[in-house]
Amino acid sequence: MRLHYAEDVYEHLQTFLSEFIIQRNSILSNTPNVLTRATLQNCFKNYVENFKGGGESFGSKVKAQFKDADLETKLVFAHAEWLWGFAVRDISVWRKQEQTKRTTGLSNEELKDVYPEGFGNAGMYHKNNKYYEIKFVLYLIELLFQKAQENEDISVKDLATYTEAYCLWHKYKQELEEYEIPESTKENIPDWSLATSNILLYVSNPDEYERIASDTHKRDIVNGFKSLLPDDEETKEKTTDEKIYLIRQELGKYVTNTDFDFYEDRFTRIWNYSLTQEGFSEVQGLQYKKAIILYGPPGTSKTHTAKRLSTAIIIDQYLSNRNNVKTYFEQDVDVTKNRIHRLQLHTNYTYEDFVVGYQLVSNETKAVKGKLFEICEAAMADGLPHVLILDEINRVDLSRLFGEVFSALEDREQEIDLSIGGLSLSIPKNLYVIGTMNEIDFSLEQIDFALRRRFLWFPYGFNEDVLKSIIWNKNTSLNTKLKGEEVNRYIQNCKALNDQLRKMPELGSQYEIGHTFFAEIVNIYSSFKTINGYSKLKYQIFRNGGAIDIIWSISIAPIIDAFLGNLDKESKQASLKALGKTFKK
Repeated sequence: MRLHYAEDVYEHLQTFLSEFIIQRNSILSNTPNVLTRATLQNCFKNYVENFKGGGESFGSKVKAQFKDADLETKLVFAHAEWLWGFAVRDISVWRKQEQTKRTTGLSNEELKDVYPEGFGNAGMYHKNNKYYEIKFVLYLIELLFQKAQENEDISVKDLATYTEAYCLWHKYKQELEEYEIPESTKENIPDWSLATSNILLYVSNPDEYERIASDTHKRDIVNGFKSLLPDDEETKEKTTDEKIYLIRQELGKYVTNTDFDFYEDRFTRIWNYSLTQEGFSEVQGLQYKKAIILYGPPGTSKTHTAKRLSTAIIIDQYLSNRNNVKTYFEQDVDVTKNRIHRLQLHTNYTYEDFVVGYQLVSNETKAVKGKLFEICEAAMADGLPHVLILDEINRVDLSRLFGEVFSALEDREQEIDLSIGGLSLSIPKNLYVIGTMNEIDFSLEQIDFALRRRFLWFPYGFNEDVLKSIIWNKNTSLNTKLKGEEVNRYIQNCKALNDQLRKMPELGSQYEIGHTFFAEIVNIYSSFKTINGYSKLKYQIFRNGGAIDIIWSISIAPIIDAFLGNLDKESKQASLKALGKTFKK
C-alpha cells in the first residue's frame, strides 16, 4: 500500500534509477559517470571475492576492503549500501549519512540530501545479515546496469519492474512476463530469506505490495486473515504476497479507510502477537500444547505478550468464520470480554483458592469451588477459546496449586476425582494456559520434569528491536521529538550494558535488564525538560545531570545493586562504576 508520508522514499528510488542507473552519475554527491562495468567489477572484487571475515564491525571491514579503491568504485558500493538502508526508519538519517562518509571519505558538505527517514523498521535480521543483503543489492545493480546498457530507451518504470521481478525470483522463483531475469543473475541470488528483498519489492511497486520486511510477519498476516481467502486450489497456489493482496481487497469491504496499514493496532492485535521473528511461535505452541510458559528477567514484556497471545488465540478462532469478519470490523466487537482470566500468583495462593477447599458457609463447613472451576465451567459453555494467565508462577509450587488436576492439563476433557467434597473436574479443550516466570527468582533448572513436560517454554530476554519500538511509540504519544542518533546510541549502550552483565561471573543471562526499564528514558526526558523549563536541548538524552544520569541513578543502578547483593561494598562500587561508564558513554 502506498503511504502518503513515504512519498520521498518513492521519489528517491526514482532518482536512483534515473540518475545512477540510466545516467550513471552519483546521486550521493556531484561526482559524474561513476557507474561503469569497471567500477562494478571492482566492487565485486573488493566486497565479494576479497570478503573479510573475523569479529570486526561491518564498517571496519568495508573500510579495509575499499582502502585502495578509487572514489568512483567507493561511490558505487556506497550506492549499494544506500539502497540497502534508505527506505527504513530504524536506521537514522545520521547513520545513513555516516555510512556513505565512512566508505567514500566525503564530507557533510559534499553529500546530497538523499537520505529519507524511511517508513518502518526492518528489524535486527536486516542489520545482522548485512553482508549478504548488500551482496544481493550489488547483483541487482549489475542487472539494472546491464538492462540499461542493452536498451538506451529503457524507462525508470521498466527498471522498477526489473527490480520487482528480481525480488520475486528470489522469493518465489516466479518470473514476470517480458521482464526475464538472466540465468547468470539467477545463479547468484541466494535461496535464503532476505529483508532487503521485501523492502525493494515494496518500494518498486508500492501499489501491489506491503511495507513489510519480515517474511514471518507476512506469513502471520495470511494465517490471521485466512478466512478471507477463497478455499480453492487456485488460491492455495498463490504466493504469500498475492494472498496478502487478496486479503487487503476483502478487508477493504469492511473498513472505512481502505488505505489502511497492517501495522495499525486494530490489525496487529489479530496477527502480530509475538515478539519472536523466526521459527516456532508462541501462538503455534499454544495451539499445539494448550499450555505454555514465558520465562526470563523482569521487564521483558512477558505479561504484555501473554495478553496479546490471549487476544490473538480468541480472535483467530472468531475470525475463522468468514461471516464474523464484517461484524468484527464494522461493530468493533470485543470478543475477548470475559474470556481472558488473569491471576496474579503469590506465596499465599493455595490449592483451596484455586481448585476447591472447605469453607465455613452459614455456620456449616462446605466444599467451595475455586477459581479454576469457575473458568473451566465458563469455557465449557462457550464456543470460543478462554485463556488463563498465571502471572509469576515462580512464586508458587504449580504442582501443589493444581493438585490432582495437574494431569488434566494433558488429558483434556477427562474427569478427575477431587479429594474434597466428592467433586470432579475436567479441563476443556478450549481452555489455554499461559504462565509467566521471572527467571531471577526461580531458575528453569529447579523445575521438576513433570511440570516442564506439561508446558512449552519460551525464553524472553532484552530485545533491542522491542526497546526501539516502545521508545518511538512513547516519543510520538509524549511528543518529545527525540533525535534518532541519540536514541540509537542509547539503545546500543543498553545492549552493551546487558552484554557486560551476562559476562559477569556473579550474574549471567538471567540477570539481563529488561527493555521496559530502559524505555522509561522517554518519560524521564519529558519530565526533565518540563521541570527545568527547557524548550529545546542540543543533547536530549546524553546531557550531564540530564535523562541518562537520572535513569541510571533512580532505576538502572539500584537494580544492578540488588543483583550484586552478595558482593562486598568495595567490589560492588567498582562494578557499578564500570557498568555506569558503559551505559552513559
